[in-house]
Amino acid sequence: MNILFVTARFPYPPLRGDQVIPYYRLKLLSRRHNITLITFYQHDKDLEHLKELSNFCKEIITVKLSKLASILNVLVGIFSELPFQVLYFRLRAFKKQMQSLVISRKFDIIHTYMLRMTEYTKDLNEPKILDLIDLMQLNLKKRVPLDKFIRKIAFKEELKRIIEYENQMIMKYDRSILVSDNDKSYAGSDKITAIPLGIDTNVFKRYSNLSDDKTIIFSGNMGYSPNESAVIWFIKECFWKIKHEVPGAKLVIVGNNPGLRVKKMGDNRSIFVTGFVKSMADELNKAQIAIAPMQSGYGMHIKILEAMACALPIITTTSGLGAIGAIHGKDVFIADNSLDFIRSCIKLLNDYDLAKKVGNNARDLVIKNHSWETHMNKLEKIYESILKSDN
Repeated sequence: MNILFVTARFPYPPLRGDQVIPYYRLKLLSRRHNITLITFYQHDKDLEHLKELSNFCKEIITVKLSKLASILNVLVGIFSELPFQVLYFRLRAFKKQMQSLVISRKFDIIHTYMLRMTEYTKDLNEPKILDLIDLMQLNLKKRVPLDKFIRKIAFKEELKRIIEYENQMIMKYDRSILVSDNDKSYAGSDKITAIPLGIDTNVFKRYSNLSDDKTIIFSGNMGYSPNESAVIWFIKECFWKIKHEVPGAKLVIVGNNPGLRVKKMGDNRSIFVTGFVKSMADELNKAQIAIAPMQSGYGMHIKILEAMACALPIITTTSGLGAIGAIHGKDVFIADNSLDFIRSCIKLLNDYDLAKKVGNNARDLVIKNHSWETHMNKLEKIYESILKSDN
């Protein structure tokens, strides 16, 4: 097939969720299909990575997105009904490139990654798929109560705009993809298919025996506010009580763009804030347990699948676990309040054999249900069904 893949963020290096998923989509699809990628980029240094993506893409079209222009777009469109995230990525130059591509090339499928890019593809006549990942209205419903002041007002307004817009967009595409059956049920459309997220289990794996040095790791993009809120909650409500019971315990916060609030909590004795690292798998392999005390978010968290794939026992919340079909006490530990979180961490830090067993079970589960190969087979079947019904 000839596939046109449309994404808002340059998908390399795969550091964030909205880079990791399209990166692996491109990598695996390229084995059997011809891919043209059209994407925004925000910094000139992004283009240094074109070579990595050209291994998977027959053609790559890039359009620079200025942060100032995006903010102006949001301000100008504040009285429109479009969601802010759609306004942020609306650019005439990108639309022009899209129109030129569709006129000059023949594509079997147009794959739009995330709701924010739908203004460019929603009215095209070609067979098309919308890769939503999570249902944004559910995600925002969980985030609104947790934010404060200006952010709370902005998210409430965005939620109001998203609900109608997201429902409309689902109807405009031949098929939409979500990672969770729960999200699919909530949307209530027969045009949606749920495909769980995948993980590269050849990269995220255990390289040596599970550590017994009492290291707790929190991993993820620290520029994402739910991650920042989660780790700050853990430090304030749990960590020092764990430290009292397990004196050797230390917390390592690993991920890109940590904010000032998180950085200030690092003391380089008990709490370490690394920022960007070259290999997240290496960092996960150094820890004894992982945590993901997510208070918001929905669907699936890649950080949890990465830790599980590394055979690392993880403690998370019901919200964090989302659509991952893991069993409490067997594959993961689930704790929805500070007391349970503290007890679970202490238990796994002090019982090495249990920690090892839970970690191994977690990896087995990921290999069975969340490999990218399994994921791609399901995606290709969706492509085929769309093309069949279109003929």
